[in-house]
Amino acid sequence: MKFLFKIFLIIFICYANISFSQFTDKPVYEIEKDFHSRYFNKIKDSYQSDTSINAVYYKLDLYITENPNFLTGAVTINSVSKINGLSSLFYDFSNNMTVDSIIYNGSSHSYIHSNDKISISFSENFNLNDLISIVIYYHGVPIPTGFGSFIFGYHNGNEPSIWTLSEPYGCIDWYPCKNTPGDKVDSSDVWLRCSEELTAVSNGILREAVNNPDGTITFKWHNSYPIANYLISLAISNYVQYNFNFYYSATEYMPVMNYIYPEDLNVLIPQLDKTNQMLSIFTNAYGPYPFLSEKYGHAQFGRNAGMENQTISSMGAFNDDIIAHELAHQWFGDKITCFNWENIWLNEGFATYGQAIYHEAAEGEAAYENFIKSTMSNAKQAVGSIYVIDVANINEIFDGNRSYAKGCIVLHMLRGVVGDSVFFDILRTYVADTSFAYKNAVTQDFQNVVEKVSGLDLEYFFREWIYGENFPVYNVSWTTDELSNVQYKASINIVQNSNLNPQFFTMPVQIKIFMQSGDTLVTVFNDQQDQTFDFILNSKPLDFKIDPDNWILKNIFGENVTPIGFALLQNYPNPFNPSTTISFQLGRPSNVTITIYDILGNEVAQLLNGYLREGTYNTDFIPNGLASGTYFYYLSAMDYNNTNLLFEATGKMILVK
Repeated sequence: MKFLFKIFLIIFICYANISFSQFTDKPVYEIEKDFHSRYFNKIKDSYQSDTSINAVYYKLDLYITENPNFLTGAVTINSVSKINGLSSLFYDFSNNMTVDSIIYNGSSHSYIHSNDKISISFSENFNLNDLISIVIYYHGVPIPTGFGSFIFGYHNGNEPSIWTLSEPYGCIDWYPCKNTPGDKVDSSDVWLRCSEELTAVSNGILREAVNNPDGTITFKWHNSYPIANYLISLAISNYVQYNFNFYYSATEYMPVMNYIYPEDLNVLIPQLDKTNQMLSIFTNAYGPYPFLSEKYGHAQFGRNAGMENQTISSMGAFNDDIIAHELAHQWFGDKITCFNWENIWLNEGFATYGQAIYHEAAEGEAAYENFIKSTMSNAKQAVGSIYVIDVANINEIFDGNRSYAKGCIVLHMLRGVVGDSVFFDILRTYVADTSFAYKNAVTQDFQNVVEKVSGLDLEYFFREWIYGENFPVYNVSWTTDELSNVQYKASINIVQNSNLNPQFFTMPVQIKIFMQSGDTLVTVFNDQQDQTFDFILNSKPLDFKIDPDNWILKNIFGENVTPIGFALLQNYPNPFNPSTTISFQLGRPSNVTITIYDILGNEVAQLLNGYLREGTYNTDFIPNGLASGTYFYYLSAMDYNNTNLLFEATGKMILVK
């Protein structure tokens, strides 16, 4: 029954009139969990693309009809050999499509199409850097996987809306390629032939639109920048265009081209107009828009989400956050692409933080703080490390709480560690670095840039936040002492709950101390699980707050508590019979023991041996089997690791029978 229900949904989504709201207040990572992601979820087996070749060029020459739904393609792939003696290779292509022929050196060539691969053997051997060019002819109706890799859909009743969303593994459902983000081609062409009543949109610039005698039109799009396979896209519908220019200097501009369903254009114009402001904000934050010689734009499609296809984001919703998110991807994801899906946070975490940057620049600091607060709430729900372990599962790669929200908060925390000026220097340096620009990166690459620009060793930061799990839980307490009429001592203790990886979190932590004469903000380096920081103050301390500006993803327990000190109080009643109560105070969490001795120093009982939070406690002593006389009770308080004595005291009591 479940299988039949899934088949029904796939048919419904492919052929039904699908209508989505253009405005939504949901976070981007929640929008992208719509029903496509649930019912087109493709699980990949352990897989690696052909490592013996580098793909350097794709040309997609596609004829797409909507009545009936059909795709006929001729894809040229240029690759270079990475080894000497190469005699065979393979490209990735779904078995659901039919390969008609393969042309190599102008002649038909043999191949094997199985297990979603096209395997080709050659009679000659290729040496390192030799060019291999083939053309693959094929046809069929793509069966969508992942987030809806190729969809024949409709809008506004029966108007065609044909679109792709290939991330992460869906390219092979509609064109043969090397299916990995780590192998960008140097350039690409996408030629789209469709009904003359429709407009076909793809990456780069439109070089030509050719009217064919059979009532079709061929749109010839050319992209001159390196591009990852999953960022090659198409969108076809009865679009109307709404275009304007983004001036990146007084005299230089780039077109911003919007392809919108006719029924939605008027309501969307105010949102589309915000793109120019966002381009200015991100140019200031990151450096020039990466594809200035071509375009930026939006192509409306039938999914309640966005996809950062290079130079032309596919959009099914148009709120501020999703427009900013997909635009930020042009720097982080498109210009610099994660080398593999394990490092997807370099795409999604950065794009989500782009939303925060937009809110801060457009709406002010409070808007930034509110966005971070909301995103932290989601990040606290993250399970597992930001570095994705299970890339076979698409929902693991695109986990909203982890890859998006927590990835964003890592950048927010990094900004807190290095400071505003250095942080934005880091982003601009990373984007401009020729080792990664228009290429690929992994987390270590970004860490290297961070450390070089900041001059800091941040191994601890990346180890715990990218490869570790969870977040710190701080248990805080404090004690105060009056040293003189004009000087006070405040001791603030931070104890972290035990975690598995890491055991605890090392971080610089800001502490605000509120005093009679005003406030002071200090930064301490918290690198122990149980750590006390002492401050000598010239005014009476009244209260304190850990991380007052919310730079750290954390939970805190114990703030806004009146400070108490260590004390061992006189037992009562005294003398006593048959029992007495011993009271004590702990100024901070401690491992506490209370031991009873007779007048000769012999231990006769142990009342307590355990870990207690700061506070006031009572424990009863019942002297079973002891004779009348004088006894002593001894309290010792050790720190969390039982390495340092925090407090000890002895009291005297008398048992009378």
